[in-house]
Order: sequence, then C-alpha cells, then structure tokens
Amino acid sequence: MTIDRRFAISVGCALACSLVWPLGCASVEPARPADPPPTADIAIGRALDPQQMLETLSVRFMTEYFAASPVSATSLGEHTHDHRWPDLSLDGRTEQTLAVTKMLDDAAAIPRTALGPDQRIELDTIRNKLELWRFADEVEQVWRSDPLAYSYLISAGLDDLVSREFAPLDERAASVAARLEALPALVDQAIANLSDPALIRRPQAEVAVGQLAGLRSLIEGEVPDRMADAAPALRERISAAGLPAIAAVERLRAHVEALVPQAEGRWRIGPEAFATKLALTLQTDLSAKELLSLARAEHQRVRADMQALARELYSAMYGAKALARHDKRGRESDPDELVREVLAALADDHPTPDGLRDAAEANLQRLDAFVREQQLVPIDEQEVLQVIWTPPHARGVAIAGLAAPAPLDAETPGLPSFYLVQPLPPGWSDDLRESFLREYNSFMLEILSIHEAIPGHFVQLYWGKRQPSKVRRVFDNGAFVEGWAVYTERVMVEAGYAGARPTSASQPKGVSAALWTVQRSDDLRAKAIRLHGLKFYLRTVTNAILDHEIHAGTMTREQALELMVERSFQERGEAEGKWVRAQVSSTQLSTYFVGATAWFRLREQAEQRAAAAGEAFDMLEFHAAALSHGAPPVHRLPELMGWE
Repeated sequence: MTIDRRFAISVGCALACSLVWPLGCASVEPARPADPPPTADIAIGRALDPQQMLETLSVRFMTEYFAASPVSATSLGEHTHDHRWPDLSLDGRTEQTLAVTKMLDDAAAIPRTALGPDQRIELDTIRNKLELWRFADEVEQVWRSDPLAYSYLISAGLDDLVSREFAPLDERAASVAARLEALPALVDQAIANLSDPALIRRPQAEVAVGQLAGLRSLIEGEVPDRMADAAPALRERISAAGLPAIAAVERLRAHVEALVPQAEGRWRIGPEAFATKLALTLQTDLSAKELLSLARAEHQRVRADMQALARELYSAMYGAKALARHDKRGRESDPDELVREVLAALADDHPTPDGLRDAAEANLQRLDAFVREQQLVPIDEQEVLQVIWTPPHARGVAIAGLAAPAPLDAETPGLPSFYLVQPLPPGWSDDLRESFLREYNSFMLEILSIHEAIPGHFVQLYWGKRQPSKVRRVFDNGAFVEGWAVYTERVMVEAGYAGARPTSASQPKGVSAALWTVQRSDDLRAKAIRLHGLKFYLRTVTNAILDHEIHAGTMTREQALELMVERSFQERGEAEGKWVRAQVSSTQLSTYFVGATAWFRLREQAEQRAAAAGEAFDMLEFHAAALSHGAPPVHRLPELMGWE
C-alpha cells in the first residue's frame, strides 16, 4: 500500500493514489469560467531564467495541489488544510480541470535542457503527475466510477489526524471535529457523483462496502479514544458530530451496496489505456508488451532456480536415497512437484492467526542486527517502527503494508512508522485460514518483514523523506520504492540471512523430522528462506503478468488463480486476495518487477565501475549513495550519482 501515499504492501501497495487530485477533476469539459488573475509571486514569466521558472512552477504546483487535495495534504505532512475535505462538486472539479491544463502549459514552456540533473527530474515529476491526473480524469473517470476511492478518502481524512502525533492534540482534535461536521456534505457529493450504475466498477464497489462498514469503528471508537484528552469543548464537538457522520457513512455504504448488483462499469481499462498509464506510472520507456515478455521469461527462470534449490533441500530433509526414489517415479512429468513437496513440508512451521502480528514483530530485531553486522544498508537508530494490526477501515486488499510518517513531517522527531498486519477475515472457512497461514509461514514471514520493514520499505522511506526537493519528496517513483523492497530480499538472501534458531534443544512434539532437520541447521534455514525468497520474487514477476493480462487482456478469475496457485506456488487464500487487488488497481502491480529489475542492473553497474577502477565494491557505500537522492526513477540515478 508503499504510498501517493500508496499502500506499501508487498501484497502493497497502492490504491491510495485514487485519493489524490483526480477526484477533483471533471471527466467532460464544462463551460470554462474566466481564469483567475495569477498571483504575482507564482505566475510563470518567460523573462525568468529556467531555474526561476521551475521554482515558481514548483511552488504553484504544490500550493494548488494541497488546496485541491486537503486529505492528501494531511497525509503528506502539509497541515494548512487539515480541517477541510476536497470540493467534489461540479464547480470544484471544473476548477481543478482548468488548473491542471494551465500548469501543463506552464511546464511545457520551461526549457528542460537548460536545467541540471536534479532540476530536470523535478520538472519531469511535475509533468508526469499532471499527465497522470489528467488520465484519471479523462480515461478512468475515478470520481464517478470508483466507490473505493471515496472510502479511502474518508478513512485517510480521519485516520491520519488521530493516528499521527504531528501536532498538539487540541490542534488535531479541532481538525477532526471540523472534518466530522463536514462529512455529511462530502457524502452528499459522493452519492451524487456515484449515480450511474452503468459506470460503477463492481470490484471496487464490493471492496468499498466492507471498508465503509469498517469506518463505523473508526468514527465511533478510535476517534473518541484517541481524542479523549483533548479540551472538553473539542470533545463535545467531536461527540456531537459523530452520530451524523456515522449516519452519512452508512448512507454511502447503503448506496454503494445497492449499486453492486447493477454495476456495469468497465473495470478492465483496456490495452491502449493500460500502455499509457503504465508509462506514466513507471516513468520509463519500457513498453507494456516488452514488460510482459520480460516477465514471462523471468517467470520460467525463477521456477528453474526453485526446482534446483528444492532438490538440495529435499536431499537434506529426506536423504539422497529418497531423492533418487523420487526421481525414479518420473520427475519430468511434473518438474514442480518437488518444489511443492518441500514448500508444503516447510509450511508446517507457521504462526497461529492470533500470533501473526507477534511473529512479524519478532523478526525486526533480528533483521536489524543482521543488517548492521553485515554492513549492508545504512540504518538510522532514531527512526521508530511499530507492528500493529491493520485498522478495520483499511482492510480488504492486502495482508501487510508499511505506513510511514508523512514525508513533509520529516523534521518532527519520534513519529513512528507502522508495519500493518491484517488479521484473517472472520468469515473465512477453517480450510482457507489454514491455507493463508501456510502461505505466510515462518520462512515467508522473514521475507515479508525484509520487504516491508528492514531493510526494505521502512528504511528506504525514512531516507527518502530527507530529499531537499518538496516535489520529489512528496511524489516518489513507485517502481523505485517497490523495487527497492524486492531488491533487498535478494540482498539479505545473498548475505546468508538464516532467521531464528529454534528455542528448543530437542525436537518439539508435532514437528516432523524433515522440518526439524531444517530448523536446527543455519545453512538449511538460510536455504529455506532463500527458497521462499524465490517464491516471493516469483510473486513479483507474476504480479506484472497479472497486471497486463487482466487490464490489457481478458484473463478470468479461474485463469488468474491457475497462474498463481498451479504455476507460481501460491496458496489459494493468497491468490484469492490478489485477484481482488488486481481488479481494483492497474499498473501498480507492475512496479515491483520493473523496479527490482532496475535495481539489479544499477547494482551490476556499480560493481563493474568498482572493478574497472581496481577497487573493492562497497555495498554499504553504494546503498547510502543511491538512497540519498530520494526516490526518482531508478534509471535516473546514474546521472544523479555522477556516473554520467
């Protein structure tokens, strides 16, 4: 769910982009009102030099963005508008349509070649975001087709005020009260916009119904609890606004639920739109067809690596004779059979449903110590990470995610990041719950914690928020963020990370001899984690294939599940969740594979440069340098690092 604050979920990350400016744009061109006179200090003037033109545009871009998107402003650390919701009426959307068009014209007037590397990336970021927002307005028409965007909007608009201590309690409580008081009017706008079942996207509507129901616990329980020590007058305002706010959310939930059976909106965006959005999301020249071809080839390669590693583990777990007997039965008929058997045996080591969060938390201290000892990635001891259950209003899309402090709150000390772990849905059958827990067994949880926490999202995001450019700090590149998290999985595996040794000296009851053999050997545990790392990386590759085949093709639920379960070694529970996520998002699932591939190439470049200079490659130095530039497109790092 990384995080425009997309979900930084490994399974993250990222429908929150629906909460930003596109919800303030119209899908048709209404009558154009007269342009307001430009303010002198933000108007673009051709007499200015390129650097001044960029600085002026950047200030205007951020100022107008925050004013139009107050909820996003709060989540990003700009708190001038914490008391407001966006204006989603026709007038509000018309105004923002004109603003986006005007700023694109102003950006085009700046001579890009006259700027330095950092300034070029800042200008490219502004232009890219404006084009992406225009795409959401003209093509996706989020404001009138996607109920899930509204549930995220309301959730983020309240949760960020109560869960982050970025300002004194009374100041935040006043903003909470103001947003609760204005929530019924926002809901009226949402219901008016979501009026045509022929345009409503059913998958988004189905998830939104559950999330809107979860908002009751936020408004009724979490908000009063978190604001309990506020001034009495503020508590009274919050209490008085609570019931009308709950009633409004219930009206929206009932409205969306009634739309579900009639929803006929096209949730597959189609090949042409997918190619356009993919280019804007990734900010690379890699085409959609090239990406699909690379992903299919990588899928085959990773499966072959898993088959080879599974043979090593099987031999150690059951003996060379057992492996020979297995080969005699005809391994060629199903080369993945051995992989499934080894994964099944290792999956017996998994937490209970109630212990899932504690198991994730237990990994963090061990990961932190290993990264420091091996000098892999720079660590800041002042940063705080807490593992919590995903709040009810944010559940329904992914098992885990990293919610980092707002990038513009970087100077506020002690603000924690949250490693979110989603509890198993109470409506799941025992078989589905067991399937899901086996997917997230103890070895897989190690990989997940690397990805989400250390040295993955948690570490990258706190270095990224120190980027001097406000534009680049706020609008990071998704492929950089997600690619880094995937890349660090391989970094840890290559360094020999072996996880936790067993606490018992003797074989525990209920643990098979084969599993116990792995648990008590550092070398075999490292191989088991590596096998799950390959499986997790195969999921990354599969994500890119799903993304393309679902939104640029016609892949069905059955075909998607077959790819995930039969050919990518995923458990049924995980695959079912991914199918939902793939339907309600597009292009974000491709960022993991594209970003990871770019990071692997960048690392190879750095190693080659060191060898050419006759120097030893310094992993820590390379990572510190690469992470010091925020989160631009990875292929732009060489120019920023002085390699070009």
